[in-house]
Amino acid sequence: MWWKTTTVYRVTLPSNAILGLSEQPIKTAVQVAIYTQSSSRAQLLISELQSAFNDSEIWNVEFKHLPPPSRANEAHTPAALEKLLLQEHPQSVGDFMFIEWPKLQEEVLLTTERSALIRSDTTANKLAQVLHSKILQTYRINQILSTDDRLGAKSEAPQPAYDVIVSVLNPKPRLTHAQWNISMAVKTYVEPWLAQVSDISNYTVRSQWKYRVAIEANLKQVRDESKLGRHYALQEADLPHLLTSISQNLSASTTDKPAINLVVYIPPCKTAPLHIYNSKQQLLTRNGVDAFISPPWGGVIIANPPESVCLAYANDEQPLPYHVSTTDNMQVMLDQLHKLLDISSELQMEGVKTVDIEQLAPRRWEYEAYLRRSAIRHIATASRTLQSLINLLDQISYIVINDDVAAAITSSYADILAAKVALLEHRLGDASALAKRAFVASERGFFDASLLAQLYFPDEQKYAIYIPLFLPVLVPVLSSFNMLRKVLQNLRKEKQH
Repeated sequence: MWWKTTTVYRVTLPSNAILGLSEQPIKTAVQVAIYTQSSSRAQLLISELQSAFNDSEIWNVEFKHLPPPSRANEAHTPAALEKLLLQEHPQSVGDFMFIEWPKLQEEVLLTTERSALIRSDTTANKLAQVLHSKILQTYRINQILSTDDRLGAKSEAPQPAYDVIVSVLNPKPRLTHAQWNISMAVKTYVEPWLAQVSDISNYTVRSQWKYRVAIEANLKQVRDESKLGRHYALQEADLPHLLTSISQNLSASTTDKPAINLVVYIPPCKTAPLHIYNSKQQLLTRNGVDAFISPPWGGVIIANPPESVCLAYANDEQPLPYHVSTTDNMQVMLDQLHKLLDISSELQMEGVKTVDIEQLAPRRWEYEAYLRRSAIRHIATASRTLQSLINLLDQISYIVINDDVAAAITSSYADILAAKVALLEHRLGDASALAKRAFVASERGFFDASLLAQLYFPDEQKYAIYIPLFLPVLVPVLSSFNMLRKVLQNLRKEKQH
């Protein structure tokens, strides 16, 4: 009974198979279509590109030549030509297309869809560089898959849910009569944008105004030729101090989900306009906006009051009410979200230009690169989590493995295998969903509280407690059995006589 009651319940797991996950490489299939006016040029490009990708350990790229569409003569713009090509050759999630357009100024022009325009003299080497650097982002995938901590990516896998908190800070509301319907701005810009990128994570958005907040920053007055005659400089090196001061004034998240903070700070006229300078004393204002991000915490926009408002303050006049620009601030905020969620591709290449975003959604090729990268990161992270857990469970035999933990581990393992197959079969959408599910299950199994149930009750402690308890009891019991044995032996001898 003692042995039975102290036995640790452990469900059998596919330990060897899980530990062997690293031996099965993550390889992704991608289809790249090429359209040129000359069929021979397309074949030459495809041949050279296939040679460039033949030895790849992570990509299985299929290059496809697109013949001219039946109504090619009607296409007088690149958009019209792309539409005709897509009607005859529909694309799947994760596909890409190069379209030759002779009148192009740049070697490669990346559109907002799954395509890029190329010039008649663009080389296969340039296309391979664009694929590796911008579309597939091979260098980032190598960072994710690297086992060397010095080379590995520092950012974490995307979480299944986030709180997005948009805050407007007005330290002096009596002196700065800023008016802004922030909730409407969030519903008009932020929520629709996040809805376009919700395949990986769900986002809960809320907005708030914060008044009479104490913001501490090391500011320096700089003389200029404006009507105010001065502005205030905030050194780039002092941004962490400003961020700490802002963080202390924000409401803490009421959920266990990670938070992304988007802050619009309205400096009082006493220290406005406020601009950011780098270490070389160069102004970092871009398009009239001062802003910065601090991943993964969030981003800050400095919304300086209009000059007329601060002139009225300087002349001791009544405070002038004004409206904060929704368009200017929301465009910056969406750009910050782009970077904070790690969707944007910031790498610059000579001869390659990217079309500006004009819609409330990221570029399609950029977002699908994020989907692909997130799927691979989720698979790699889930695999490492499961392997760490299996090694821990093998080393410590008295950790309980209940049915819920076992179900989480086995389901995560099955989803990892299915996600790898989906990537190899050119099913990026399915792979992304399976990889996310595998990641969530692996985290649930690893952090299950039941694993700690008997962690502080090892076998050594079991023997140390129970042996001194039972051993004194066993001595008279064994003595009694010995006496009983002698009595029985004597009875047998008497019967024989």
